[in-house]
Amino acid sequence: MISFSYIAKRKLVTLTVMITCSCILSCKRAVEVPPPTNSLVGSTVFSDNKTATAVLTGAYNTIHAPGNIADGTWSIGKFMATAADELHNHFIGVAATQFYKNDLASNPGTYFWGHFFKNIYIANSTLEGVEQSTTLSAPVKKQLKGEARFLRAFINFYAVNLYGNLPIVTSTDYKINNRLHRSPQQDVYKLIIEDLVEAKNLLTDGYMDANNLTTSEKTRPNKAAATALLARVYLYLKDWKNAELQATELIDDPAYGLEPLNKVFLKNSKEAIWQLASSNPIYTNTMDGYFYTLRMAPGFTNHNSMTDWLLNAFESGDARRTDWVGSFNTGSTLYHFASKYKNSERGSAVTEHFMVMRLSELYLIRAEARAQQNKSEALDDLDEIRNRANLDDYAGPTDRASVVDAILHERQVELFTEWGHRWFDLKRTGKLDGLMSGASGITALKGGTWTKNDTILPLPITEITVNPNLEPNQGY
Repeated sequence: MISFSYIAKRKLVTLTVMITCSCILSCKRAVEVPPPTNSLVGSTVFSDNKTATAVLTGAYNTIHAPGNIADGTWSIGKFMATAADELHNHFIGVAATQFYKNDLASNPGTYFWGHFFKNIYIANSTLEGVEQSTTLSAPVKKQLKGEARFLRAFINFYAVNLYGNLPIVTSTDYKINNRLHRSPQQDVYKLIIEDLVEAKNLLTDGYMDANNLTTSEKTRPNKAAATALLARVYLYLKDWKNAELQATELIDDPAYGLEPLNKVFLKNSKEAIWQLASSNPIYTNTMDGYFYTLRMAPGFTNHNSMTDWLLNAFESGDARRTDWVGSFNTGSTLYHFASKYKNSERGSAVTEHFMVMRLSELYLIRAEARAQQNKSEALDDLDEIRNRANLDDYAGPTDRASVVDAILHERQVELFTEWGHRWFDLKRTGKLDGLMSGASGITALKGGTWTKNDTILPLPITEITVNPNLEPNQGY
């Protein structure tokens, strides 16, 4: 449950927010959402700028909370890195083992599904509440509508890439939501684009704090976040022209720029487009920083170590191999780990925020989009990222296929362990099945057995039981 703390005279509002957000966040099933108390949502939570804003800022806090999609132990980044070829799993837990061996089952566990639809519910309730409110200020209304549209698009993007066809949920009416069929992926993407285009129109260039005042903190999404995600969506849809246009818009924005490697993941770095601040009093910086950093042999607490497949992908002299990869020697075994976040101590001063989107991805998006259009400028963008890592300009073959492969390789060593980029890149380019399958494939080397059905996650059996209109994915 989201917890809000206000001064005494706002006790009634506080209670209302807690009730409403408990309804939003405690539902155990993704599309089976309990009926909201519409009078409370409309007349109380969304009658005040601060409480209305707290619904969304509370959602961002929850995304980076333990057990959620950006938690260092259960995150999309961690699980999809083990599902691909980036991280070894050393934990005996059922979910961790299933992801690592590409042996997922629809029971037990809902994995990300429940969190996705809880956040979509929050976005939809915000859109409905803001629209009904007659007391919110016009600027706050506009900001919250833009953020809610962005949040819904952001969640749907990950959901459609992990699960395939999805129920399109655009209301809070549980009677409708509990009967939804899965829609084709192209229809989900259509909604994502509509939401992001509208978010760009509504959001400002600057960043807002919890009081809707301009801030240097980048922990609420702004227009740039919507632009960045739109560029990524167009890339995934092979709309090269629009991917290039959206990426260029951000690359040309003087508010953003590439940072030296040791400054990229600092809070509010110039490279950051959207970050999440920790709301956990124990893990005051990032959960990735704490759970990826090895202080002993990986196992119960720190589950993962870096694979040789990823280590060997770095070219000689690549500064990322030095700056973003740590090591721990037990005396008998040398382990490597992702070390993009340096502040790994509990309760330490806040120097880092969890990165969601950053500018280097936009350079690589534009490079790939340009390469697919046979534009020589693709190499300029590729070299920007290579040079930052102390590598020489790309000197390989310049035919389209070779340049695209070089860009994908650059994405591998630039974006490793971040939000499942490696898994999604392999999947969207048709390379995943070839890499994972066969007796010498990655899955077999991890102790699993690969099938083509493993490119997509199973729907939770609990959801299919509740709503028989949700057909399971093939093979589950």
